[in-house]
Amino acid sequence: MNMQLAAIASLAIALGACGPKPDIRVENAWARRAPMIEQKQQSGVNLETGNGAVYATILNNGHAADLLVAAASDAAGAVELHETYEMSGMMMMRSVPNFAVPPGGKLEMKPGGYHLMLLRLKRELKPGEKVGVSLTFEKAGTVSVDAVVK
Repeated sequence: MNMQLAAIASLAIALGACGPKPDIRVENAWARRAPMIEQKQQSGVNLETGNGAVYATILNNGHAADLLVAAASDAAGAVELHETYEMSGMMMMRSVPNFAVPPGGKLEMKPGGYHLMLLRLKRELKPGEKVGVSLTFEKAGTVSVDAVVK
């Protein structure tokens, strides 16, 4: 019996050593309407592609901070984490390595701020359709969500 108590105590200590866990939820995910654009390649072949954006609110109801480190979508060849910033009076965008989500807090992705940039769209994003998005967090793992196109 003492060995069982020792084993339970060891497990409790090991689990406690892992630290607090984030509790991530994604709400109000939506994608901006995006048409396909024909681009002529140097080879003379015409290619249709485009870019789009996804926005959402990420809630962390846990007791530990987490980082959104990657994203993927069924509608795009690649997805980058982007932020919008002002430089010399002009609005610019740049790729960033992650988005921080504080414990007990939230991260709002919205036009003019943080967003997911959908690159090399595979199809036109039409209002009312849904776009599947997978968000990968450093601690919480992967969270999947459908973003409604507006």
